[in-house]
Amino acid sequence: MNSIIEVDLNAIVYNLQAIKKLIYPETKIIGVVESNAYGHGLVETARAVWTSGADILAVQSLEEAVELRVNKIKSPILVLGYVDQNDFYKVLEFDITTTGYDVDLIYLLNIEAKKHNRWAKVDFKIDTGMNRYGFKPYEAIEAYGKIMKFEHIKIEGIHSHFASPFDKEFSEIQLREFQNFLFGLQQQKIQIPMVHMASSEAAYLYNESQFDAVRVGLALYGYSDNPKFQEKLKPALSFTSKIAAIKRIAKGESVSYDRIYKASGPRKIAIVPVGYADGYPRNLSNKSEVIICGARLKVVGRICMNALMVDVTGVTCSIGDPVVLIGEEKEEAVYAGELASIADTTTCEILSRLSPLIPREYHFK
Repeated sequence: MNSIIEVDLNAIVYNLQAIKKLIYPETKIIGVVESNAYGHGLVETARAVWTSGADILAVQSLEEAVELRVNKIKSPILVLGYVDQNDFYKVLEFDITTTGYDVDLIYLLNIEAKKHNRWAKVDFKIDTGMNRYGFKPYEAIEAYGKIMKFEHIKIEGIHSHFASPFDKEFSEIQLREFQNFLFGLQQQKIQIPMVHMASSEAAYLYNESQFDAVRVGLALYGYSDNPKFQEKLKPALSFTSKIAAIKRIAKGESVSYDRIYKASGPRKIAIVPVGYADGYPRNLSNKSEVIICGARLKVVGRICMNALMVDVTGVTCSIGDPVVLIGEEKEEAVYAGELASIADTTTCEILSRLSPLIPREYHFK
């Protein structure tokens, strides 16, 4: 095979245990394995997260939830995103909890549950400032009361989502909005189910945001934008390919589309069969580095759909030699966070866009 993604499940277990040390002992962990487990591979990663101590798994889509069930993963599963009403029967069949953010949709779910004489489980979402899914605070109490009256709906949790955890002032506003809603329920003597708000970063930054559970995603895979938190984590994924061809070019010759790289002198160029279709971003062109034969080397020219070029001048290398795009070799390392910084994006995007067509190999002792 040309390329492979290797996932160290031991690192994911290590990260989960590191997160447990940072939160209150009674706080549950919701392991977020959405978007193909951030590119790590949904089923195997989810199984490792579940068996190593997560209390609940969270995915983005019903399709991901069903895939976990088909693969005999029996953990509680929360779908964080939209579920089409035509698929509500699957929610019941596979025992999935959906995110509740619209009374009309939840009413339709209630009707479907009544048909099957089943309970439909919902996690009620409050929009405290993300302006995405969720009830606005001013309408949330009334909406919650309506949903409580649906005969076949069971509210299993209440959650919100920080928009920008590193923005302390805005995060505190969001936290107060959420706390005020919970206080409003208490005033009405409504029993409050499991409460969760904190993501990986927020759980580390704001102890008061931990509530009953924390939703950890990126930190599970070994990354944080907080240097102190990052020190406690181990990146779990490596992405390697091979040199497919080597050619020599003269001074002034260009490489790849748009001729954005021109050689300042005679150069040796290695062609690697990886491009933006594989999830290696085009805007890393002429900017990022890879590791070949233990040396960090510059990607040159425009990254293509299925190929990128590397300046290997002065390096003894051959066709078939490994190329580390994300990972470590000898004393050198290139991590997804570095690529995200160069590409002006997030580590989440770098990882989650890695093509599912690239084979995954798992290591677990």
